[in-house]
Amino acid sequence: MALLTAVLLGCVFFPLSYVCVRSWLARTWPHLTEADRAVLTGSAVSTLQGVLASLAGATIVSNCHDVMHDRQRKDTFFKALSFRHWLADWYAGFCLPYFGFDIWAMYQSSSSLASSEGRLSWATFLANRGTMIAHHVILPAILFPAMLLRRGLGDFFVGCFFLYEASSPFTNLRQALIQLNMKETGLYYVNGFLTLVTFFLCRIAILPFMLWAYGQQYGLVLTDVLYRLPWKCSAGCAVVMTFQCYWFTKMLQLVHRTVGNRILKQK
Repeated sequence: MALLTAVLLGCVFFPLSYVCVRSWLARTWPHLTEADRAVLTGSAVSTLQGVLASLAGATIVSNCHDVMHDRQRKDTFFKALSFRHWLADWYAGFCLPYFGFDIWAMYQSSSSLASSEGRLSWATFLANRGTMIAHHVILPAILFPAMLLRRGLGDFFVGCFFLYEASSPFTNLRQALIQLNMKETGLYYVNGFLTLVTFFLCRIAILPFMLWAYGQQYGLVLTDVLYRLPWKCSAGCAVVMTFQCYWFTKMLQLVHRTVGNRILKQK
């Protein structure tokens, strides 16, 4: 019942946030174009979700950290697998509707940007943003059933997955700066650096950390953990890591082009 309530709240919260932010932008900065409002609103709601997920993840992981260092159990470094925190299940249900909402918000942004050429069709949108949409469909399709089937184990790792979203505010700020023609500002370059750092730490390096944490509980080295995990967990982690490595590679390519173009301009 609590999980269903969280899902229903998410169904209301994210669309309502979109409406409120868009109305506020229209009143506060009436000179913004329709495309500006669509992009900025979508970025703002995505940032909000990233902040909430990061706070939930930090809360869960920090509480598990207190349990890890149990001074009465010198033989065990981790008891994180059996530690429970109500936010793990609750926020998983709350953020589930966000993935569907964000696909709709991305369509609104793309359609507004292409308005001079007529209304963007969903078929064109799906073709242009196929990778991102696949990301938004596959991840909840894997992670949410895993939440239901995990039998109350692994809240520490759920919190780590929530921390994936810590890079979202920076990626969304980048989109907003591009839309506002601020690509040549110092803020854009500083934000780009922070995007790379947070993305690497919270979406790539965090997975080896989770495997290391699992190994510490069972006295395994990192390479042996992969053989100990159930194949479903290994497959799920492989899918998630594939997406993250793909996006990080795209980011590095973008940085390479941006820095290269800047050097050429200075010459």
